[in-house]
Amino acid sequence: MAQAQATTELAAREPARLTMQDTINFASSVAGGSLLPRDYQHNPANVIIAVNLGQSMGLSPAESLYRINVIQGKPTASAELIAAQVRKAGHKLRIDKDEARQSVTATIVRCDDPDHPFSETRDAAWAQRMGLASKDNYRKQPMTMLTWRAITAAARVACPEALYGVAYTPDEMHDMDPQPAQDAASAPQPAQGVQADLCALRAAYAAYRRATGATNEEAVHAVCAAVGATDMRSMTQAQADQATAWLSAHMVPDAPQPEQAAPEPEPEYEEPAQPAVADEDFNF
Repeated sequence: MAQAQATTELAAREPARLTMQDTINFASSVAGGSLLPRDYQHNPANVIIAVNLGQSMGLSPAESLYRINVIQGKPTASAELIAAQVRKAGHKLRIDKDEARQSVTATIVRCDDPDHPFSETRDAAWAQRMGLASKDNYRKQPMTMLTWRAITAAARVACPEALYGVAYTPDEMHDMDPQPAQDAASAPQPAQGVQADLCALRAAYAAYRRATGATNEEAVHAVCAAVGATDMRSMTQAQADQATAWLSAHMVPDAPQPEQAAPEPEPEYEEPAQPAVADEDFNF
């Protein structure tokens, strides 16, 4: 008698059911609103689906749009709403928490089968196995997150009919998101300390500049472009060897002198000074 009275009171508080035409008119009217969650904006079809789901769960149209979220194309509900649905259906939901062990057990006793309760436990070890322990929410409020997980897990097993197909929370759906790739700063760096022997490259580089008269900037640009290096210092040994060979092959040879039938004495002259190549000009 008491249970029937409670059910009657719950039904009295439920919003009036809308006809399909009412739902279509409502969706067309509100879909353009900027206050709607993103997945409902300019999408009357999604609004209609959410309102129909919410109506089955005893929610008003407005509640449906704010308490049912669309994640990866699936409708989801908050853990609070799932707990409310379990109790609204007449089942008992009990929560046992162990702060010291970071463990939460949710137990649901069905109203039509009280002798066989359903229990689900979520604890720190579970979060670690699932790869969730390092997430912000689990580090900052572990007992809250474990409580919601225990409730929703028990509800899916004990009374799925009370959830109307909206059985997962937004957090649970996001737990399935792929981990973001490491950024460049946090990515493992290559081992340091293995450096190419640049002695032969330095000698060829100095000879190349003397032979061609190229500036330091011109020479560096030419040799790096030839071997696909970003700079001289970061060359691998293979690139350094390739650069040495390239420099040697691209030095301008002395022009051959024509043979003289009767060589005449040449005036004395001083050999033009060659471009100086200081150590700091190597830059590598």
